[in-house]
Amino acid sequence: MTVPDSAPVPASASDSASAPVFDAARTVAAFDALTPEVMRRRGSLKWTMYPGDVIGAWVAEMDLGTAPSVTAVLQRAVTDGSYGYMPPQVAQAAREETARFQQEAFGWQVPVEDVSLLPDVLSALGAVIAYHTRPGSPVIVPTPAYMPFLSYPGLYGRECVQVPALSPQRDGGGAWALDLNRIEAAMAAGAGLLVLCNPWNPVGRMLSPAELDAVAKLSARYRVPVFADEIHSSLILEPGATHTPYASRPGADPDLAFTATAASKGWNVPGLKCAQLIASAGARRAWENSPLSQHLANETAALGAQAAAAALRDGREWNACVRGYLHANSQLVAQGMADVDGVEVTLPAGSYLAWLDCSGLDLPEGVSPAEFFQHEPGVAMNDGASFGAGYESFCRLNLATGRRIVEDIIQRLTDAVARLRA
Repeated sequence: MTVPDSAPVPASASDSASAPVFDAARTVAAFDALTPEVMRRRGSLKWTMYPGDVIGAWVAEMDLGTAPSVTAVLQRAVTDGSYGYMPPQVAQAAREETARFQQEAFGWQVPVEDVSLLPDVLSALGAVIAYHTRPGSPVIVPTPAYMPFLSYPGLYGRECVQVPALSPQRDGGGAWALDLNRIEAAMAAGAGLLVLCNPWNPVGRMLSPAELDAVAKLSARYRVPVFADEIHSSLILEPGATHTPYASRPGADPDLAFTATAASKGWNVPGLKCAQLIASAGARRAWENSPLSQHLANETAALGAQAAAAALRDGREWNACVRGYLHANSQLVAQGMADVDGVEVTLPAGSYLAWLDCSGLDLPEGVSPAEFFQHEPGVAMNDGASFGAGYESFCRLNLATGRRIVEDIIQRLTDAVARLRA
């Protein structure tokens, strides 16, 4: 089931009355008007990390603002001076809207009591490692992987076992895929947790039901919990494509399944610190009354919870508009980079992150593709080496920006490769 393009029935008449009217044409015009100068004046990390005329296309945040419903909630909080600790009714509303969204978007029936609030996905991962894995047991992370997943297990005294993906370039096939044989071998050798990223950052694909069922079978056989990072699930770009939550599969043991999600990517509010961990009563038992659980609940921001509820309840039209815009950006990159020798582009079906294989470029010795493109044409991307061993020739490109900036990125990249080959 795809993410719906229309907003759901609001939770109450007052919520509906307070939600601003969404104007798609005006929204797209605002996206199109974005320039590097505008973004630098806004002052985000993405645009201020690198000085000069460098385009920020690295950290996973959007340049496209957020939904009017979220803006309205935040403006009301400023007007009212509401900067206090989390009221119980605000936390409850965020949990209810999370459960509602999972049902309406993906057909996954989630009891509200199975939703916990935490500051971010990494907090959720830390809680699962601390309370649901054997002391010292390794954590399996398929690569390429969201960078902190590779280092976070070490904070809890766990080894990170990197399992490289089956890639189209190395192994054939049409898409990046989990190496289930190596995942099973790691489980059999004593691993205590498997981390899934679905949609998969950085390769931008949704894991199929068949893949998820295979993972569930291994999890049940070896009694290894699965932590599913589904933070990009509200960013399905490819028309007709679907996202399937891991824990919704019939073979996924509820006591071994943990799903982390948030509105932070789909509605561009990562700085507001409110994520959701979905887990059954059996799965939560080991940690929900622990000091860590109470600490993380208290660390979750009330403004973030209000923003999450507003996004999931009244921000669906904006999200649908953004997904259409991002898909058009990805198609523009596909067309513009199609004839660039030495660079293979994996476009995202889910998320706004493209994965560039630059192994065909004859770069100076010791210079990574990300370094070359940052210094030569002035496009800052993430270095592939940070996503796992063996990805030094890759880089990750953020497409979540205005159309004019995307056109500039394409021109800079193609011109730089042309000069390199001249």
